[in-house]
Amino acid sequence: MIKSVSVSIDVNNVQLAIDFYTKALSCVFKTKYSESWAVVSIGVLDIHLQEKKAGTRGAGEEKRHYNRHWTPLHLDFGTDDISAVCDVVNENGGSVESKSFGETADIAHCADPFGNGFCVIRE
Repeated sequence: MIKSVSVSIDVNNVQLAIDFYTKALSCVFKTKYSESWAVVSIGVLDIHLQEKKAGTRGAGEEKRHYNRHWTPLHLDFGTDDISAVCDVVNENGGSVESKSFGETADIAHCADPFGNGFCVIRE
C-alpha cells in the first residue's frame, strides 16, 4: 500500500537548486544524501533535487537539457501575494513568464533556473 508521495526534479547544479527552492519558494532544506542528491520540503511534500548532466538520457530517446521546456507535470505553490513571490523568483535566477489576476484567483507561470515550469497561485 502506498504510504507517501514525493517529487523528483532533475537539475544541473544541486546547490543552486537548493538555494533557489529555499530562497525563492520557501522550501525548507531537509537533507543532502550525496553531492548530487538533496531533499527540500514544503508542507508535507518532499522535493528531491537530483543533479543530472545535460546530454544524458532522460526519458525514451530524449536527452536532458536545462533550457526552458514544457513541463507536463508541474508544481503549484500557493501564496497570498503573487507579486512578492514573483519578485523573489526573479531575484534568485528563476523566470516569470506570465501573470494573471482575478477576483477569485491569481496565477503566475514561472520556471526555475533549470527550465522546469511551476505555477504560483493565490486562490
